[in-house]
Amino acid sequence: MWLFELLYFFYFFLRLRLEVPFYSQEEYRRLITLRARKLAKRYNIKIYIKGKPQPGFLVANHTSYLDPIVVEAIKAGGAVSKVEVRDYFLFGPIASKVGMVWVERENRKSRTGAIQQLNQWDAAKDPLWIFPEGTTSSFGELGPFKMGVFKAAEITGQLIQPLVFCYDEPLVDWGRTGNEKDLFSSILDFYKENIRTNVYCFWMKPMKVGPGEAQEVADELRRRMLIYIKRFEREQNG
Repeated sequence: MWLFELLYFFYFFLRLRLEVPFYSQEEYRRLITLRARKLAKRYNIKIYIKGKPQPGFLVANHTSYLDPIVVEAIKAGGAVSKVEVRDYFLFGPIASKVGMVWVERENRKSRTGAIQQLNQWDAAKDPLWIFPEGTTSSFGELGPFKMGVFKAAEITGQLIQPLVFCYDEPLVDWGRTGNEKDLFSSILDFYKENIRTNVYCFWMKPMKVGPGEAQEVADELRRRMLIYIKRFEREQNG
């Protein structure tokens, strides 16, 4: 049974991959949201949402390989992502169509270029998801924030619109074994172990970044997010 579901997963993304040329970006984003919700429903991933977003940089915590499906099911938009994803046969073209800011983490010039794009981004017109940790954090934790999006918000005057989401199943943690797994190993484990989870999502109050306040706002947002994570991202029997 799990093998059939795994094949369906690849069919799902192959279909999206083949549909890339036939839609505008706006149309494709709406399609992605619809499909992401159907996929979550198929695998009994229950998504509970409180609040509504305001225009601005969409900033969320990052725990799991499920995060992209969750955020696109809530609100479609582009994202900042490591450049390696662009070369994935299925996911790369889909991500590019949705709209990505690609960054090569180990390349200083690439990081500078990504920051320059953010500093000119109109987040009110073109939704953009950013995981400010820059990588995934362990279940129940939240890594330090990188300053790129906060400085961009300071320069552009765009709001930071935070979303914190919390899983109640620690098996979705990408690095639960102590070593971060690659995407395909994580997908395989999801099906073989029949992982199911609820996701509790909270749109937080938008944050304005005034002159010289980027670090202060980043620290305050991380503090607020941790309150939700410590409360909701716990073992099911905890």
